[in-house]
Amino acid sequence: MVHTLAWSDTCNILCGLQDTRFTVWYYPNTVYVDRDILPKTLYERDASEFSKNPHIVSFVGNQVTIRRADGSLVHISLSPYPAILHEYVSSSKWEDAVRLCRFVKEQTMWACLAAMAVANRDMTTAEIAYAAIGEGFYVLFCVSSFSLKDLKSQRNEETWALELAVKYKTHVDTVLAYRQKFLETFGKQETNKRYLQYAEGEADVQSRVREVEAGEPFGVWFRNYFYLQIDWEKIRAKIEMEITKERERSSSSQASKNIGLRH
Repeated sequence: MVHTLAWSDTCNILCGLQDTRFTVWYYPNTVYVDRDILPKTLYERDASEFSKNPHIVSFVGNQVTIRRADGSLVHISLSPYPAILHEYVSSSKWEDAVRLCRFVKEQTMWACLAAMAVANRDMTTAEIAYAAIGEGFYVLFCVSSFSLKDLKSQRNEETWALELAVKYKTHVDTVLAYRQKFLETFGKQETNKRYLQYAEGEADVQSRVREVEAGEPFGVWFRNYFYLQIDWEKIRAKIEMEITKERERSSSSQASKNIGLRH
């Protein structure tokens, strides 16, 4: 339970004390954009050093002042970079924001930038930021739905990931899950026939497609039908397994190269 909060005096950053944790929400609006990456936008530390019933007095610049129950003050210095990131984004300086994140090399910064970019519908930056935090499947839908100029190419690109998953008989559920996540984030409705086919099953797809093409609202039905069936724990476990395998392959390949060089 959060018992004391304070907003930064310069930008949209929030800090608070909850139970035994001091938490900073570097981009609170992430909760409205993509809740899955919200934990990656936080800074947390143990608050037991502040004793019982501490109170946040001020949040000025990158310094938070906390008053303990005995009246003494404790000052906490936060990273100055999130505030700079907010400044760049508020001025639509997306290239500067990307350069800053590359310089800082922290997941928290990239996650904040990803959410900020989606909120401002800058899909080029969103693509870069999501890739930096390992959300590769989400990147695909950012690119396919917003970055392509030609509609025909866009339709082909949208189904590319699904076709690969079906061809190799793996990660179909992963592609469908991230597709649905993308649609919900941007308030869109599914109209792609291939996704409808694999989300619903072949038997019912034609009738649903006709209803969608006739203009019938589809978002609520699709969400109720498909979203409840998504097993995110299983999907993330599969993704982690693929990442682990890729790292092992890379390590093995590098080891072989090193052996070859020694000989």
